Amino acid sequence: MENLLGTDNSGWESYSRLVLTKLDEHEDVLKDISKELTNIRVDIGMLKVKSGLWGLVGGFIPVAIAVILNYLKTN
Repeated sequence: MENLLGTDNSGWESYSRLVLTKLDEHEDVLKDISKELTNIRVDIGMLKVKSGLWGLVGGFIPVAIAVILNYLKTN
């Protein structure tokens, strides 16, 4: 029975090399995407911490003003 790619397997061998090469390229791209995703997650975590601190400061200012005004009224 004759092989669909010919009597020798040279067609299959070159195709299999092409597939393996493309898989390696895709693996490299996936690694780069994974690194970028990790960096983005770290950046988002840092932004969450910063926003929490700014929220704390923003909430502290009206409380401080209220305490000062209350202190001035009593004295």
